[in-house]
Amino acid sequence: MKKRSFASREHFVLGFFKVFYTAAFLFISVFFVLPYLVQISTYFHEKAHQKTLDSYYIENSYYVNLIETIPRFWNPQTKKLGVTKFDIQAYEKLPPLQKADINLAGVISDLRFLFLIAVYLAFANVYTFYKIRYKKEYDLTWVLAVNWLLFIWLLALLQITVANVSYGQGDIYQLIKAVVGR
Repeated sequence: MKKRSFASREHFVLGFFKVFYTAAFLFISVFFVLPYLVQISTYFHEKAHQKTLDSYYIENSYYVNLIETIPRFWNPQTKKLGVTKFDIQAYEKLPPLQKADINLAGVISDLRFLFLIAVYLAFANVYTFYKIRYKKEYDLTWVLAVNWLLFIWLLALLQITVANVSYGQGDIYQLIKAVVGR
């Protein structure tokens, strides 16, 4: 039987730790960081609703619970991760265009996040290509890590936006209901 050299064992250990660190980063980013990234975008989504509700003098509130962010994010039974509570009677008295303005505020906030993340990813990847192709720099750990975090956030936001558009109580449903007048 052939005996392994010290150099090959050291190479194996270094390779093992590279795989371990990468797997740990991916696990932590998906199961712990992503829920808080979504909480950030949810906060701005709801703040957009609140700002518009305030402009029409409708009493409202929004509560952020950072301790329950992770369990609520991963619980399929959770109906609402964060919703602005407001005076529904005052909302119902508004004309259709003002109701539409309130419902669109959150969707527009989501679209801003989607746009900003997409623009960053586009420019970062063009810059990464430049670094690899022309500068011959290959240490891209931080660029790849940030790209990964933003990419999973982008995917989550896309899914949330689609759900918000198609869900029976989502902003778009409420928008159509307000404009049609039902």
